[in-house]
Amino acid sequence: MIRIVFRFLLVCLFTVSFAASFAQPRPLTLATYTYADNNRLGNIGPLAEVLSRKLGIPVRTRSYENVKQFIAGLEAGEVDIALISTFGYLLLINRGNSPYTPAAALEVPEGVRDNYKSAIVVHASLPIRQLSDLKAHAADYRMTFVSETSTSGNLIPRAFLSANGLTEPERQFLQVTYSKTHAEGLTALLDRRTDLAAFGSEEYHKALRHDPGLTHQVRLLWESEEIPLGPVLLKNSLDSAQRQKITHALLALHRKHSDALESLRAGWSEARQAEKFRPVDRAFYESYRQRIGASQGLIEQFSGLIR
Repeated sequence: MIRIVFRFLLVCLFTVSFAASFAQPRPLTLATYTYADNNRLGNIGPLAEVLSRKLGIPVRTRSYENVKQFIAGLEAGEVDIALISTFGYLLLINRGNSPYTPAAALEVPEGVRDNYKSAIVVHASLPIRQLSDLKAHAADYRMTFVSETSTSGNLIPRAFLSANGLTEPERQFLQVTYSKTHAEGLTALLDRRTDLAAFGSEEYHKALRHDPGLTHQVRLLWESEEIPLGPVLLKNSLDSAQRQKITHALLALHRKHSDALESLRAGWSEARQAEKFRPVDRAFYESYRQRIGASQGLIEQFSGLIR
């Protein structure tokens, strides 16, 4: 009787092991977030194909409606590989220990200028030519940012204002609004629906190239230093071999799959001059946050929006 039971158990064990060896591996999810009318699925599709071949398993793509929903998806464990913004990542880690680790970020060539910066632009009819003019009469002016989770359209200009005494824009300005897109921020300024607007500086420079006469309508009050591009995050629960293969694929993308890199660049205006991925870690973004004076309190103010 014991022998029969033992043989039965061996058969069961063999059957389970045999079936497991042919089981389909779990697909991975590569995700990002939508900006304006671009869900970016087409932009990340070629990268998903590269990673799928590299890993030997399916890699699906997903786009969340906004950064807020994206972070909620990350915290729910719905994503394995995430392409997130700089501010999005700072919001994520501000909420506690993150289940994701930065692996790489797109990098622009050394010496490239005006790739990804923030700007504060004022209507030219107003007597604001330097920061002191603004500080003295902030209560008389309407201020517009892009969106609560925008890096160049909210975090960076708020950090600059905060470092210069305007720590509570909602209280210190006459009105604070959000334009939702960088282009709409400039349009609101030109239409006199606001007095100052903060957005990615490329929007200002692009408009000026198209119509140099805009200098008679708007004035550049401030422009930031170059902003580092957001990281590719890998879920900590991925096995080390998978994480290593994904990281290697990203770092070699410019040499082996330039078409996939070009597709990514086309989906993010701030990545238009990027030439390759480089390794990054959490300390890199923490150091940047401290350098620009973005306090934990400032991050926490917007972290509350995604709870």
